[in-house]
Amino acid sequence: MAEKVDLFIGFDLGGTFLKYALGNSRGEILFKSKKPSKGDQSKDAIFSVFYECIKELLVKAKKQGGTVVAIGVGSPGAINFDKGKLLGNTPNLPQWGNAQIRKRLEGKYGIPVWVDNDANLMALAESRVGAAKGYENVIALTLGTGIGGGILINNELYRGHNFAGAELGHMSIAYDGIPCDCGGRGCIERYASATAMVKNYIARLSAKSCEIPDKVTTELIFTRAHKGDREAIETIDETAEYLGAALASLTNIFNEEIIVIGGGVAEAGDEFMNLIWQAVQSRTMKPGLLGLKLVRAKLGNDAGMYGAVSLAIDNYYKTENV
Repeated sequence: MAEKVDLFIGFDLGGTFLKYALGNSRGEILFKSKKPSKGDQSKDAIFSVFYECIKELLVKAKKQGGTVVAIGVGSPGAINFDKGKLLGNTPNLPQWGNAQIRKRLEGKYGIPVWVDNDANLMALAESRVGAAKGYENVIALTLGTGIGGGILINNELYRGHNFAGAELGHMSIAYDGIPCDCGGRGCIERYASATAMVKNYIARLSAKSCEIPDKVTTELIFTRAHKGDREAIETIDETAEYLGAALASLTNIFNEEIIVIGGGVAEAGDEFMNLIWQAVQSRTMKPGLLGLKLVRAKLGNDAGMYGAVSLAIDNYYKTENV
């Protein structure tokens, strides 16, 4: 009799696309694709895309001689992990509020489903199959339009008392700083995200009465810095200092083994990563620096799918072994 082959489905839900993948028990992705998520439509419309993807992947699994035994889902927003449910709303999916993700998917397919926040799953992915594989205490940060992240303590995701923990982008680095949409002030997201970098650079150009390009991006800032543009260099240096301040505080609290930085801004190159590392070193208590590593994320835009597959694997085998 042929040995049973366990396969896993992973979903990464965004406002524009639903990315989906079929993975094996080692966390390797065997197939991946994406469909428009219908993120601006109703819950039923979004779930209909999930159903299409699951139907497709169940067929693929059968052709490979395997069985889908669990599903992992990454969604924006705060997630009640115990119930697999979105808590409240999320901006890019206006009608997705309080979505009963586990209940709907398990109810239709009878396959166990686990759901988590998408930034948590980026951290999980990097720890299981990415840049932090083999490390048990990990902080992962994504630098994009905003700043997201996740924390692993003793190889387990830290979610917090009400599943609202590890909101790393909303760590305050200035108690009377820039107001944030979260209700706080001085959040690192307001100082070191791609959005903040662009604002800071434009402000510098304006202060010097320099011409402002029609479209300012982080790529433009880094390109200009390489060519010696003073305002671009200052913007990058300041961003690295902000990140160093935030990461030093996190290191003093968690004493992690490795920090992983992903997202568009982090892909700027080794020079930027070195600046961040210098800032971390200058601000962190010395015992916390022993053995600490700062590395760039490996999985890029696929991190959400890898994380969702890993979530399904971890929890399926936990429950199987109980």
